[in-house]
Order: sequence, then structure tokens, then C-alpha cells
Amino acid sequence: MQRYLNTTQRTVVWFKKTYEAGDVVIKAPFQRNPVWSDRQKSALIDTILLEYPIPELYMQELTDASGDQKHVVVDGQQRIRAVLSFLAGEYELDDESPHWAGLSFDDLSPDDRKKVFEYNFIVRLLPEMPDEELRAIFQRINRNTVTLNLQELRHATYWGPFIKLMEELADLEFWSNAGLFSANDRRRMLDVEYVSELSVAVLNGLQNKKRNLEEFYQQYETNFEEAQHLRGIFVKVVGEIEQLLPDLAKTRWRKKSDFYTLFLKLARHAAALPLAAEARKSTSEVLLEIASTVDAVISEEVDTSSADADIQAYVKNVERAASDLGSRKAREVALDNKLLSVFPADG
Repeated sequence: MQRYLNTTQRTVVWFKKTYEAGDVVIKAPFQRNPVWSDRQKSALIDTILLEYPIPELYMQELTDASGDQKHVVVDGQQRIRAVLSFLAGEYELDDESPHWAGLSFDDLSPDDRKKVFEYNFIVRLLPEMPDEELRAIFQRINRNTVTLNLQELRHATYWGPFIKLMEELADLEFWSNAGLFSANDRRRMLDVEYVSELSVAVLNGLQNKKRNLEEFYQQYETNFEEAQHLRGIFVKVVGEIEQLLPDLAKTRWRKKSDFYTLFLKLARHAAALPLAAEARKSTSEVLLEIASTVDAVISEEVDTSSADADIQAYVKNVERAASDLGSRKAREVALDNKLLSVFPADG
């Protein structure tokens, strides 16, 4: 156990120079996404300026046969990124920092800039070890500090072809404008989890929300032959949605439950995509009408009884327990009925 007891100190200026030299690996493959809010970053810098302690970092120092050394941040990448981006002038301190509110790094006094550069992080050095052991340590560290959600634990547990594709698909430019995910969703990898739900449903049919996700992660960890097929469907479907709903983020189809139903409807007809111009226009009009009517019924702008049976069924199954299997099936049937003119029947 002595091999885990070595600690040292590293200054902010050390991290800056080592990072600029390309000798620091900040994003280890199993860490969570580096999407701290500016408020979180500001709170960290305020702590540094007040010279208060910050929880220790975990790092490795790896030396190859040529004598080249890399410094790998095992735990603490968001803290290091927050400091480096502040030094680069990427954000100002917010009003939660009363002494320095509104100031960027360059706006600080010379004494305060020096204080930031000289701040010492306590670093616990870990020896070189297999990835599996390193991942286990990372999980345990975070279980004892900030609770990881299920997807963050999967990110620390799996590294096979399935999770790699899920993270690739979650990084598609489409999501940036779709309005489905907040910055916190991305930071906590909930975008990857949602893409995983869509993918599992494409390959295996509708599922209860998250219930079977772990099982499929295990199943596809070492061998995922459907990767190319799934990637192709994803690209086709999101490409078609961009054409059908260019203002997706302004409609209720941006909501995760509604988008799930729409995405899987189009995925079942991926062979027919892209739609011809006339079919696309007709489908777009129907989708916008559905969204508008469902919103009106839910907000009680119109009486439920005035809506047709499919809209009533859709509303009932999107308002409560929307991610249950029964609700997802009911919405699927309702949308199928509404789009019969474009897609006469599922094969």
C-alpha cells in the first residue's frame, strides 16, 4: 500500500509551463467531460486567491525508454482546466467572488497574479499500473467525494467499441443546435446516456428507460459488429430531422421523450431516407401540427376532448411516466397513425 502514499506539490505556473510544453495529459480516457460552468470555475479561482486549500489531485508520472516523461492527471482535470482557461483570459470572475468580481486574470493586481501562479496543488502520485486498476481507483475516489451518476460510472468502467461509438455520436454537431442537452447534461454525460438509449432501441426495439442499458453495455463491450450499421442510421436520421425541423429547438420535439419517439420512427424507415421533397414537406407539416396541438392540450389552451384520439393518446403518454415501455409504445402507435400518409406501414 505504500505505493499510494507519495505526495508532492505542483504550482499553477508548473502546470501552465508543462501543459504548454505538451507534457501534461489532462483528459484521461475514463474521466468525465470537462464542462464546468463559469460559476464553478470562478469559485475555484476565488478559493485560490483566498489561499484556501483545494482537494488533492491524483497524477501519474510516466517515463518511457527514451527518458521522455508525461504527467497524467488521473483525477482533477476540471480544476486544472479551470485554472488554465482563467490564465488564458477565457472568463471573468463572477459576483460570487466579491473582491474580484468582473475581473479576468490580466485585470488582477500584480500581487494577485503572482498569488495565482504560486498557488500549490497537493498532488498524490500514483505508480504506473494497468488501465483496469487505474479506472478502479478513479471510481473509488469519486464515489467517496462527488457521487458519479450511472453513465459516468460506465465511462470509468467500459472502453470497448460500443461506448466509443456512443461518445462519438453524442459529439455530433447536430446536438449543439437541437436544444436537448444542457451544459450540465453534457458535463455529467447524460447526452451519452441518452444516445445509448436511442441506439439500444434502434438495435433491439423499445426499452424501459435505462433499465437494460447496463446489460447492453456488457453485451457490446468486446464485440460490436453493428457499429457501422448503427452509425449509418444515426447520420441519416439526424440529417433528416435537421431538414424536417430546422427550428427543432423551438418545438416540443426537442424534449427527450418526444425526440425519442420521433427518432425511432425515422430510424425504422432509415432505408427510405432522405425523404423526397414532397414527402419531407408533408412530414414536416404533420410534425409541427402534432407539436402545436399537443402543447395546446397540455397547456389547456384547448379542451382535450376536441383533439383526435391519437393526440389524446400521445398527450396521456408523454405527460406521465413518459419513459416507461408502455408509454413509449403508445406514443409510437400514435405517431405511426399520424404519419400514415408518408409511411403507410412499418415493415
